[in-house]
Amino acid sequence: MNIAICLNKVQPRDGTSHFATQLGEMLMAAGHAVTLVAGMRSQPHELAHVPTGMAYVHTRPGRWGSIARDISNIGGVFRRARFDVAFVCLGVPPRHLAHFLHRLPDTTAIVPIVGTDRLFTYDPLVKSAAAWNVAVAESPRLMTELEDRVPGKPVRLLTTGVPHPTDAEVASRAAHGKPLRLLFVGRLAGRKNVLMLPAILAACLRRGVDVTLTVCGHGPDREPLMEACHAAGVAHLVDCPDVPDQAGLYETYRQHHGLLLTSSYGEGLGLVLLEAQANGCVPVASRLLGVFDFAIEEGVTGLLAEIKNPEDFAEQITT
Repeated sequence: MNIAICLNKVQPRDGTSHFATQLGEMLMAAGHAVTLVAGMRSQPHELAHVPTGMAYVHTRPGRWGSIARDISNIGGVFRRARFDVAFVCLGVPPRHLAHFLHRLPDTTAIVPIVGTDRLFTYDPLVKSAAAWNVAVAESPRLMTELEDRVPGKPVRLLTTGVPHPTDAEVASRAAHGKPLRLLFVGRLAGRKNVLMLPAILAACLRRGVDVTLTVCGHGPDREPLMEACHAAGVAHLVDCPDVPDQAGLYETYRQHHGLLLTSSYGEGLGLVLLEAQANGCVPVASRLLGVFDFAIEEGVTGLLAEIKNPEDFAEQITT
């Protein structure tokens, strides 16, 4: 089959982008042709992460294109390619595409993938329920929420898996000791709530626990984050290395004791949680839908803290 996987933008270390490329690789391995259809143009270094043999097209040629132009471009891509199936990743909605599912060709089976618990994800699916065929949710609670919003429409559960490290790799993980090495992996922006990280470090220090923090990610909050670290007096404890490739990232997990997921809303599953668990790095995460109902069994496979509460994060880390 000729399959499209639609997303906002192809970029490294983005959960939706990683999910899309991973799904594409599995479909290609099964003999299907796969095209990533992005609503925004990616830079060449970002496209280096697209697997060999997977096609890529973006639907927005210019910076100042109108909504009508974007819709026309989306329609043109689908008419020319004649896709049999289109998976629409809704971790971050493709520009305008989610709102115009009903304008896509009737010959294309539309399969929205719900990866986040946010209103702007559910609303387009409710409004265009007659247009899509079956929806996929990344966690049990997301599936239940979507079933309640679109009764009568088929919704299936499709969770994300991650590659397992070898026994030797797991054995090489960081030994317990001081300082406690914490890690953040992800985009430095908005809902990720990274500006709370300095307060978490400061709270750990007040409890008498030596900690360091490694930040692996890019985004508009990088400079504000460093300013907040200086203001909290913890900048000397924070390292911001270049973002590694997947193999390097797994090694980074193994060299740290705990992973912080400070998102304040909208995580459907949290791929980094699974990656950290696989590599022996204990996740400490916000108590979010998709996290507490599937990715983390509290006290067994990770720890949960109250949303936007640095003191509670520190409490989980230090006790």
